[in-house]
Amino acid sequence: MISSGLFVNLCIFSFFVSIMIAIRIFLLQRLAHKYKWMSGIYASIVSAILMVYSVTYQQITYDLRFLPLILTVLYFGYRAGAVAGITMAVCSIYLESHWLLTILILIFTFLFSLPLIRYRKQFSLLKQSLLCFFIHFIVHVLLTNYFWNTPIQSPFYSEIEYLVFGILGLGVAVATIEFYRKFYAVAEEAAYAGSDSCKDEDDSFFVRIMKKELEYTKEQLESFINHHMDAVIITDLEGRILRVNEAYEKVYGWKSHEVIGEKYYDIAGAFSEDVHENIKKTVAEKEAINRVEVVRARKDGSLVDLRITISPIFNGKDELVGLSGVCVDISEAKKAKEELDLLHRRLKESELKYRTLFEYANDAIYLLEIGSDHFPSRFVEVNEAGCKRFGYTREELLSMPCHDIIPRDSDIVQKTVEEIRNGNLSFTLQSQFTFKSGKIKKLEYSGKLFNIENKKVLLIVSRDRTEYLKTEELLQKSEKLAAVGQLATAIAHEIRNPLTAIKGFMQLLTEKASKEELTYMNIISSEIERIEMITNEFMSVAKPQAVTFQSIDLQLLIQQVTLLLQPQATMKNIFIELNSYGEMPFVYCESNQMKQVFINILKNAIEAMPSGGEIKVELRKKDNNHIHIQIIDEGVGISKERIKHLGEPFYSIKEDGIGLGLMICFNIIQQHQGTLSIESEVNKGTSVEICLPLE
Repeated sequence: MISSGLFVNLCIFSFFVSIMIAIRIFLLQRLAHKYKWMSGIYASIVSAILMVYSVTYQQITYDLRFLPLILTVLYFGYRAGAVAGITMAVCSIYLESHWLLTILILIFTFLFSLPLIRYRKQFSLLKQSLLCFFIHFIVHVLLTNYFWNTPIQSPFYSEIEYLVFGILGLGVAVATIEFYRKFYAVAEEAAYAGSDSCKDEDDSFFVRIMKKELEYTKEQLESFINHHMDAVIITDLEGRILRVNEAYEKVYGWKSHEVIGEKYYDIAGAFSEDVHENIKKTVAEKEAINRVEVVRARKDGSLVDLRITISPIFNGKDELVGLSGVCVDISEAKKAKEELDLLHRRLKESELKYRTLFEYANDAIYLLEIGSDHFPSRFVEVNEAGCKRFGYTREELLSMPCHDIIPRDSDIVQKTVEEIRNGNLSFTLQSQFTFKSGKIKKLEYSGKLFNIENKKVLLIVSRDRTEYLKTEELLQKSEKLAAVGQLATAIAHEIRNPLTAIKGFMQLLTEKASKEELTYMNIISSEIERIEMITNEFMSVAKPQAVTFQSIDLQLLIQQVTLLLQPQATMKNIFIELNSYGEMPFVYCESNQMKQVFINILKNAIEAMPSGGEIKVELRKKDNNHIHIQIIDEGVGISKERIKHLGEPFYSIKEDGIGLGLMICFNIIQQHQGTLSIESEVNKGTSVEICLPLE
């Protein structure tokens, strides 16, 4: 049912397309192009007739009313299409009940077809018409089935039938119209060929077409020559100038009317000999002469450097009929090259004078070119010490951009750029830099800014101060140790006298003490002996003394220290846990010194835990030759910046500390040929690891 109705629509549409062509041929002639609004009215009439013969299926109307509208837009423009659309909308209001749906489809089809205006020249008329109809089909399906309140949606096959008949109708209409247009054009040409005006001419229809093509090609060639940025000369085989462009006039200074008809040899003057040879060579070999650098004279007598290419010109029979020359002015490029060569030559002369000093200097020396942004752009020169420092060869450094070697955001570059921007021609700076090898070095470098051939160049002399600063730091530590030695001697001397009296009275009290009191007396006597040992240790800071090493049960020694410090730990709600993994062998050491080390470390751990917690002391054999002791607390921790200074004289992180405890611990462990390391994290705790040899 739908197919039959749409077939009737298709026949009516095709008939009215033919009627329009007949009207165009016999009545209107060119009237349809002159009065486009008439085409719009005609299209709306055809659309109204197609509405009358439309077919309704399940309350949805199908016809080809939009095909005349699409053809009107494509062939007569959007103004004629607007006339057709408005008239078609009016007809729909009078002929249909669902006229609002028709108007909506019409509006949205127009809107979504507008982008085709920009790209319509890229498609043929048939493709344009099919694209427009496809847009209309999508709008029709969406509005009819999804946005319009229809009781029953149209079935899929009915929409496909509508699409097929629409494509058929457009194909027939466009084919008919295009056939007529081409036939009409040929008929006009034939009529002109048979007319009297054409008979007066010797050229046939096809000759005139060829002439048009030749004229078009000539215009293109003329445009190419006139607008070519380089000088173009066309001559005959004898060297007579036939044509020059505007660029030739600018390069040589001759006007075109002054040189056309003249022989190029005469224009070249003193350089006529090489011109004649080049022309003879091109004529003889019939091959182009490429990129020959020559010197020519301008009209005013000044010289200009040119790069000339001479090419042969052949006719349709492959016969040589002329020559074309393209002349490129290379004066500026050659001047720039000469300036660069001059710069290199002067740098080479300076290099010959100072090469020995430059190459064999212990300090790294760099010559850097400075860009307009004040940043170093490239290495101009570098000595052997500078190459070794960066880890590149001289050739690699000179070929790489400066920012690939030294990042622009590095401290050393930022400080240098700041000095240059402040107008300082000479400066000395210190900075730290991480090199390609991963080594961090502290550098002191001096800079001197000067100009070479209008280019800013920076001479850098860089000295590695890392070892010097380490030596200076060690010297400062040595001075501190000397002060500690003097202080230790004075303290030990003052402590010994009262300590001797205390020790004597303790011996008298021991004789009268009970068994329970005797235990405490022994502990006090042991601590007095340790005080004596500490005073001796103070003395050893100033003057090393001999110590007695013997095999000690290290686990028992640590238990004694734990028992001694447990009351102090208990007062701060701290529990000291001692764990031993496996059987612990005896350690060859000095017991009093080792006891002092563990007391200092455990006291530091207790003082670092004001809120209480747990201290773990773990012992284990690291291997057959070493024993490993680890003391772990849950204290406030130490920052990384401070850890590296621990063990230095008079450096303490405690408010009332004097900075000697850890220094003595490090010294004792070093005397026992062991190692002491500290790891810590703020607010998480500290771990002290001691490794001692068994023998």
